[in-house]
Amino acid sequence: MNLAELGEAFRSARMAADLTQQQVAEMSGVARGRISMFETGALPEIGAVKMLSLFDAVGLELIARRPGHQRTLDDVLAEPAEAGDIPTRQRVRKRSARGPKATKRQP
Repeated sequence: MNLAELGEAFRSARMAADLTQQQVAEMSGVARGRISMFETGALPEIGAVKMLSLFDAVGLELIARRPGHQRTLDDVLAEPAEAGDIPTRQRVRKRSARGPKATKRQP
């Protein structure tokens, strides 16, 4: 992921959290103008401490992994479901070979 893509992800998370750039600036200590440039891909670089502060303000985390690392099940489950998708988290109950368990009825 490059800096412009990180900025896009940050902007999406900020908007989903219903926060303005000014609110995030106050929460993170990063100037609103830099936040705007980060979101639009116009910022040539941003320090790690500032980026982590911005991500923390909108509920994102930065994860380091080796290049070429495949997505994990946690990555897939964390992705938002698209319209028409099957819900990502469903419990599946195994039926026993004898069928469903009989329940006692109370009189």
